[in-house]
Amino acid sequence: MADTKNMRKKRKKKKRRLRYDPVRLGIVIVVALAIVCTACFSVYGVVNMFRSGNKEKVSETIADSSSTSSSTSGSISNTTQITASVAADPSPALVRLAAAKTTMEAMFEDNSLADLKVQINDYLTNKGIDPTKVSWAIQDLVTGETVESNNARQNFTAASTYKLPLCVYYYEEIAAGRINPSDTLVYTEEMREEEDDENLNQPIHRKYKVGDKIQIDELLEAALLYSDNIAGHMLYSNIGGYTAFKEIVAKYASVPQTSDFYIESENLINADYMMRLLKYIYETPGTFNDLKYWLQYTAYNTFLNRDVPGTYIQKIGNINEVRNAVGIYNGTPPFTLSIYSCASKKDGLDILGEVGAMVLSYFTNRYYSGVYSAYDMTPYLELNAQMSTPPDVIEDRDGPDGQKLPEMTEEQKKKMSEAIQKELGGDESSAQSSETVQPEVVPETQAPVAEPESSSSQSQTSDSAQDSSQIQSLAV
Repeated sequence: MADTKNMRKKRKKKKRRLRYDPVRLGIVIVVALAIVCTACFSVYGVVNMFRSGNKEKVSETIADSSSTSSSTSGSISNTTQITASVAADPSPALVRLAAAKTTMEAMFEDNSLADLKVQINDYLTNKGIDPTKVSWAIQDLVTGETVESNNARQNFTAASTYKLPLCVYYYEEIAAGRINPSDTLVYTEEMREEEDDENLNQPIHRKYKVGDKIQIDELLEAALLYSDNIAGHMLYSNIGGYTAFKEIVAKYASVPQTSDFYIESENLINADYMMRLLKYIYETPGTFNDLKYWLQYTAYNTFLNRDVPGTYIQKIGNINEVRNAVGIYNGTPPFTLSIYSCASKKDGLDILGEVGAMVLSYFTNRYYSGVYSAYDMTPYLELNAQMSTPPDVIEDRDGPDGQKLPEMTEEQKKKMSEAIQKELGGDESSAQSSETVQPEVVPETQAPVAEPESSSSQSQTSDSAQDSSQIQSLAV
């Protein structure tokens, strides 16, 4: 019996030793860790599936709300496809779907201006405007941040906005000493263009005749202040033609341009390019002082300035359904805004005026909310002040036969006023008086303001600057 008890005790001790065996304990720990890791990965996968499912559910909800696009919503998976579908079938349902998709993507952008993109997209959606017919780009000139539409690099009909990079090139060459502003170009028959009724005040065909020699500084003033088409033709022909001019000015954007950018018969340009060009103008003090001065008078209370008169220094363009404007807000904080549209005459003017006011309000709110508190604004006030007071050579300089710029006849004034009112959709409050058809240059500039609700150009503009030269036409 004693031997049996001893044997049992030995077995129990052996079992206790085996139960706490280090090898077995290590195996148990490894297995436990493996189980924990597997569980963690499983939870992570479930969370991702849940998030993905939510996004798909949001997309499905948007698609379901558009009954006419039910066959398309299941197959559209990205913005490019949606845009292509809208181009093929611009139904209201697909337009809303495209706008909603763009809004969703903007909310995930790593950019503090992303909410501005949402606001603009919501605006277009609420107005029922096809977003493929509007292209825009914005840059905060203090922080350097940009925000733009998904089609900002798509070329649109430039109309007279092509004259901005053209004149930028000339002023750059003048500053470098390679072009003398007093040099003359010959006004040839090939440069002549019949002026339409809304642009009867363009000065070159009124003051000069074919065969006359015209100084470059006068052509630059005509192209900027009056958006004179003959001046534009003469300036780009002098540097080798339209395509050569576009090849030269493509350098102002750090991104390559598509082949149609260079075709004269198309006359195309894009909002992204203009955004980059405007930044270059703003950040090159001295060189473009005259250019900025003339542009502050070209569209004092129309296009981007329609709802906020005198706010933007802008170059405008319009032909047929096209309404374009690119401008700099020369206040605090400074920013650029470029918009191209081919929606309709009325919608285009509404977009320019209302988005112009919306963007100004947005940056004003940024300023007062302290976004720029860490920035020294002094350099920007100095850049805002970079504007000269060039002489009005079109009015003051005699032509080769001693001729002055003639006054428009009463009949011409009436025809132009009626044409402008028609272009503005009969909105007489926006149309300019036929008695103020000539821009009057104010001899003094003013120091920049420090508050965002006004710009340095506002108080510099006379009443007569609110003239019919604000409505321009295509120059090619």
